[in-house]
Amino acid sequence: MKKTIGVTLMLLCAGLVAAVSAARPASTAGTLDATVGPGFTIALTQNGTRVTHLDPGEYTIDVDDQSAEHNFHLSGPGVDQATAVEDTGTTTWTVTFQNGTYTYQCDAHATTMHGSFTVGDVPTTTPATPKPAPLTAHATARATGRLVSLRVTASRAATFTVSLVRGKTTVARRTAKGTTATFKLKAPKAGRYVAKVVATAGGSTVRATASVTVK
Repeated sequence: MKKTIGVTLMLLCAGLVAAVSAARPASTAGTLDATVGPGFTIALTQNGTRVTHLDPGEYTIDVDDQSAEHNFHLSGPGVDQATAVEDTGTTTWTVTFQNGTYTYQCDAHATTMHGSFTVGDVPTTTPATPKPAPLTAHATARATGRLVSLRVTASRAATFTVSLVRGKTTVARRTAKGTTATFKLKAPKAGRYVAKVVATAGGSTVRATASVTVK
């Protein structure tokens, strides 16, 4: 009889332990606080600090929606939870965060009320530096009496070196910087001249010419 009572007590104890274990909530990786309103503010914090990175796992989120003009919408890999814009109050979410990037926002004011954070190992990629546009240059020249007006344009900011040449003789030379430059070059006498332009930018060099007749 004593043996039977002992076995019965052991079974009852085992059942009680199992019941307590079943009633105890599963442990989570942490608790977060989500707030929106009453003004145009939205935040996700942990222990008072704004969340920027978390370890993967299950989290409890206490949501406090304090405005009928805003809502708190959390989304990312495996998660899409939101309060209603027109409602206020508190609620609790249990979410499981995976490796990746998560965002939260007010759907009614998504361009100004938003935030994001990363979870676990998020691959970082360095955006490729765009290559500058090919350097090109163009020159036009016209003469008014002995004065030659030379206008130079380039596809991007460059250093211009211009020379006014008659035959094999350079009669004038100027330099300037920018995408556009205008030069006034004086020809010593009438004749056919060639304005030669050298444009340099970022290690690239191009040339352009313009012919003009001085009378």
